[in-house]
Amino acid sequence: MRMRLTLLPCTARFVPHTCVPSVHAIEFVCLEDSCQPGPLMCCVCKEYGKHQGHKHAVLEAEANQIRASILDMAHCIRTFTEEVSEYSRKLVGIVQQIEGGEQIVEDSMGMAHTEHVSGTAESARSCVRAYFADLHETLCRQEEMALSVVDAHVRERLIWLRQQQEDMTILLSQVSTACLHCEKTLQQDDCRVVLAKQEINRLLETLQKQQQQFTELADHIQLDAGIPVTFTKDNRVHIGPKMEIRVVTLGLDGAGKTTILFKLKQDEFMQPIPTIGFNVETVEYKNLKFTIWDVGGKHKLRPLWKHYYLNTQAVVFVIDSCHRDRLMESHSELAKLLTEKELRDALLLIFANKQDFPGAVSVEEMTELLSLHKLCCGRSWHIQGCDARSGMGLHEGLDWLSRQLVAAGVLDVA
Repeated sequence: MRMRLTLLPCTARFVPHTCVPSVHAIEFVCLEDSCQPGPLMCCVCKEYGKHQGHKHAVLEAEANQIRASILDMAHCIRTFTEEVSEYSRKLVGIVQQIEGGEQIVEDSMGMAHTEHVSGTAESARSCVRAYFADLHETLCRQEEMALSVVDAHVRERLIWLRQQQEDMTILLSQVSTACLHCEKTLQQDDCRVVLAKQEINRLLETLQKQQQQFTELADHIQLDAGIPVTFTKDNRVHIGPKMEIRVVTLGLDGAGKTTILFKLKQDEFMQPIPTIGFNVETVEYKNLKFTIWDVGGKHKLRPLWKHYYLNTQAVVFVIDSCHRDRLMESHSELAKLLTEKELRDALLLIFANKQDFPGAVSVEEMTELLSLHKLCCGRSWHIQGCDARSGMGLHEGLDWLSRQLVAAGVLDVA
């Protein structure tokens, strides 16, 4: 059947052609935004109807493109679902990670049996055992001591967690009781409500304090099943993200000890002021927390140095590189330090300060003048050039201390 076109006069009203599926096959899709509610069209719609002049695409090609988009979307949804499911499984597992539990597994024959899965506490013990397994039998006592530290940490941690659970249960009970009391008060007559005002106010104040305490607790405490374990070079074990190190800073007066301390602590230059007595500051660097004791270096104060040696793990000896005439005095005081029994296992870091000054003694020359290789024989030592004002060389010195103090870094058993 052939279609006959009739030309209408200009004054005639034009009626847009609409696609009738039973007469013309749907072959195209209109791409205009305004036609998206009804984008299908036949060849007549495309040429003469409401879609005339619009961008279009072949029906089959557009359908295939939409199918491809749907497949991509389905793949994304599947991936997203897998990610959410995996995250949910991790959330469930963290609850049992500290104490471990039983798990059903299949062997090579397909037989199911239960197997004990160790928690982070047992994993921390295993970490300690693996570290000490490579040492000689003489280290067994240190191993047992380290295991006792882990056990004590786990025991205290679990006690604290269980105490927190009990506290939360009591808190919920108190809040529920307060709510019930308020509801009962609301049902009383006006006189009883007025008489209960002070009691209600006290109750509300108590609830507000409890809410504030709970908020502060939640902000400052991170619930984590991990047990970070750090081993020192002398085979002691430390549990926690930061290992505390006791450091004593010594040297002649005017060498720059206090300036170095406050540059490390506050990253700012401090005008030299003679130290009468001592300064003590805590400096955190990487996974270490240094407690640094800065002791005055005047001649009359030096006999007091010995009172700061106990439990010292590192000595920082500061030398003024500009005063050649005092190098031998520094050598004499350093030699006395190295004979102290309480410092025989302590690390020695020598800061050759004021290297930026003209005429300063270089690190190489100072090493020779002070005969450091002979003086420090049999001891872990390092000399580092630095400038206390700008901070040059200070962090390099702390890096050396970190490498010497920590044997295996921080092993986070989670």
